[in-house]
Parts: sequence; structure tokens; C-alpha cells
Amino acid sequence: MSGEQQVIDSLLQQLDQAAINNNKVNKGYLEDILFTQILSRLAERRTQKDILHQVQYHLNFEQRNISEDEFVVTRGC
Repeated sequence: MSGEQQVIDSLLQQLDQAAINNNKVNKGYLEDILFTQILSRLAERRTQKDILHQVQYHLNFEQRNISEDEFVVTRGC
């Protein structure tokens, strides 16, 4: 597992724990806000077409993925 993936996994665990610790926080809404923030960050360095392609590819991958394989993002090295 890449260092980047480990960082993201840790952040998502923190997000889940924050939702558990604070009953005033709606986990679904928290995830929606996170998604919006990530899209805004991506838009700073990528085109809308590129972002849409990545989202569509990932959604199609999830629909086709019958096994428990993980979606992998490479750094292009």
C-alpha cells in the first residue's frame, strides 16, 4: 500500500471517528462536504473533462467489480 493511500485511510478513519464522537454531525453530509472539497481541489490542477472521466471510470469499475479487488490509482512512475 502506498504512503498516499495510508494517509487517506488514516484521514477517513478520523472522519468516521469524528462522526461517531459528535452526534450532531451527519456522516452522510460530512462525506458530501468532503467530496465537494476534493472536487474543488482537483479543479485547481485538472480539467473538468479529466475529473468527470475519473469519476465515471471509478463508478464503472465499482459496478463491474464482482470480486473484492481494490481500485488502484498509480502515480505514473
